Order: sequence, then C-alpha cells, then structure tokens
Amino acid sequence: MSFSDYLDDFIRQRDQQTHKTTTKTRFDPRQPTIAPTNQSVAREALAKAQEDAAEQAAIETKTPHLRINGRCVTAQEAQAAEQLKVEAKPVNPARVDYIQQLRKSLKLTKRTS
Repeated sequence: MSFSDYLDDFIRQRDQQTHKTTTKTRFDPRQPTIAPTNQSVAREALAKAQEDAAEQAAIETKTPHLRINGRCVTAQEAQAAEQLKVEAKPVNPARVDYIQQLRKSLKLTKRTS
C-alpha cells in the first residue's frame, strides 16, 4: 500500500466519522437537556394568548385595546371600570394597634408539643 493510498483511506474514514458524529450530535445522550416545566409552558402560553387576543381585538374593532387583569378592553371600558371602583375605607388606628398587639403576643408564646 502506497502512502497516497493510505492518505486517501485515512481521509475517507475521517470524513465518514465526521458525518456520523454530525448526525449523532442532535441525539447525544451525554449532552444535558433542559426540559421546560409544565408551569413555565403554561405561563408562556397564557402570556402569548393574551397578547394575541389584544392584537386580534384591536384588528377587529380598529380601536386600540388595553389589557386589564387579563381582559382586552377599550379605553372607554377601562375608564368605566375605573369609575366603578370602590374607594378603600380609611385606616382605623385602633384596629392596626390591636393587630400588632396580637402579632407580638403570638411571637411571645412558645408552642409546647
């Protein structure tokens, strides 16, 4: 066997090996795979669905829409919802003091089990 035959053989084998390894890299079991969790997939799907719904609503009605609590609403609907909101009651200082006293007393008592 001459040297040129040996080189041709070597190059052919090397090319075959690189071809085999390129097809195996997609399914290499040693390479770690990061699988998304069900929660992350659901969160991404929900966000995408909400964005698509906002875009679709804007396309269908030709008016810009806002997203409030996951719903697509027009500016008028958002303003009406803002007007319907009930104002919060003012803080009662006696009640706040009572709650803080309860918290302190709960921290001081130790459970005996």
